[in-house]
Amino acid sequence: MDIKIVADIASFIAMVLIATSYFVKNKRNYLFFQLVGIVFLILSFFFSVMFVAMIGLSIGLLRTITFFIYEKKGKKAPLIWSFVFSALTIGGYFIAQAIKDTATPYDVMNIIALCMYAFIFRIRDIRVVKFTMLVPTVLSILYNLLSSAPIFNALSYTIELIANIVSIITYYTIMSRKNIAKNKKQKEE
Repeated sequence: MDIKIVADIASFIAMVLIATSYFVKNKRNYLFFQLVGIVFLILSFFFSVMFVAMIGLSIGLLRTITFFIYEKKGKKAPLIWSFVFSALTIGGYFIAQAIKDTATPYDVMNIIALCMYAFIFRIRDIRVVKFTMLVPTVLSILYNLLSSAPIFNALSYTIELIANIVSIITYYTIMSRKNIAKNKKQKEE
């Protein structure tokens, strides 16, 4: 099997897992799907021989593992972790640029999005996470479109954004209305 096909398969699996994460009902499962999705993204970049991109994803993997461990214990991660992972992200970016020397003004959008993930993943309320994830996801789409990244990158983030919006509509508007109607009916009886 061609190595490019293996990379695409790993990337597709990652996209499905990350999109699925928006349809779980608790933060621990959300982080689990994100974590496994990031592992498949790392594999995709490994098979694509894009080691510089793996730096950022490796930091994202460490971030997700850290917050997953805290979430599994039922605790909120200390705020310092968000700053540590943001600093690692910014440092990783400068290391990648020293290796690759392809900096663009659009990189700022990507760095902001990645740093936002470090703070959003710390939030324990899955509803707040879903709503706040809209901003860095849109920034990631714009970054990929403006920086001439492979179209699949922008498409993956677009699918993630659509999955998030559908989950918000499903769980926080449609289901809320059904629950309100159900409670009203119970009160009338």
